[in-house]
Amino acid sequence: MTRHDHRCAAEICREQGWQVGTCLVGDAGYGPTVIQITALGDRVMLAKILSHGRVAVAYNEAQAWSLSLRDWRSVG
Repeated sequence: MTRHDHRCAAEICREQGWQVGTCLVGDAGYGPTVIQITALGDRVMLAKILSHGRVAVAYNEAQAWSLSLRDWRSVG
């Protein structure tokens, strides 16, 4: 469970065994969002959005993510 875990995203990823290339899915109440981890730093995780609400996203520039706003799990 990542929701309400306010540690840095990179720390959570390392603990879960998530690495660059891992796809995660989480839902904040607006349909599932699927992201793919593109980089892990000491504290920061970068990821690009692959889909939101089961619809592919045209923009997928990597951005920093927090994992504390919804429960994320690996997919694929």
